[in-house]
Amino acid sequence: MATTSGDLYDPTFVKGMFDRMSNTYGLANLVTSFGFTAVWRYQCIAALPVSEARTAGYDLMSGMGESWPAIQRRFGKDVRIMAVDISDEMNHKARRNIQRHGYQKIKLRQLNILDHDLPEESAEFIVSTFGLKTFSLVQQEALAKEMARLLKPGGAFSLIEISEPRPRILKWLYMFYLKVVIPWIGKVFLGNKEDYRMLGKYCEHFKNSRDFYRYLKAYGMEVSYKSYFFGCATGVYGIKR
Repeated sequence: MATTSGDLYDPTFVKGMFDRMSNTYGLANLVTSFGFTAVWRYQCIAALPVSEARTAGYDLMSGMGESWPAIQRRFGKDVRIMAVDISDEMNHKARRNIQRHGYQKIKLRQLNILDHDLPEESAEFIVSTFGLKTFSLVQQEALAKEMARLLKPGGAFSLIEISEPRPRILKWLYMFYLKVVIPWIGKVFLGNKEDYRMLGKYCEHFKNSRDFYRYLKAYGMEVSYKSYFFGCATGVYGIKR
């Protein structure tokens, strides 16, 4: 599968990639990260400021609902979550997750978060875990603007993404793992080399969350930047004033 840098961020391409990966993505993500993604996901949600007003919000690029236990742990089981993902197949897996665990307060929307009908100031919180890398810089700025529109005044947000670590040797090892080892694992055990190769490509283009931090700040958000495990993941969190 030949892919140009422009194709990486085309919504149709992203949707198709996650549709194809949906059967293996959750397990592969957990195993190939040695469990770090699960830890980082909980740390990301834990960064959300707690408030009695946090009763409803959005999980963007929600995948199969991996963040929902952490959100409920943070705000209680009565918290209402609107889960948004572009992939039909990921949403199908998420729907089975809802049925399996008896989630009563979680609703699914299959849509592109940059092209939707979600109402203004409709969220008390917004979270996203490991979906930001699939956004170009232009799309990241558009997402920051959209988050500012969706959040109520005082609403909180927290997002996290895998990133290039700063120490040179760790960066080399980490990127080699993402670009060479994980695609090999994808081919041997999952029968899908090319889609898993995209993980390294996205990370290489994304670098870290600093551009998104600047975009959020430009749209009036009170935002903090966070590095996880020497920069292997980075994130942003804060409040809309």
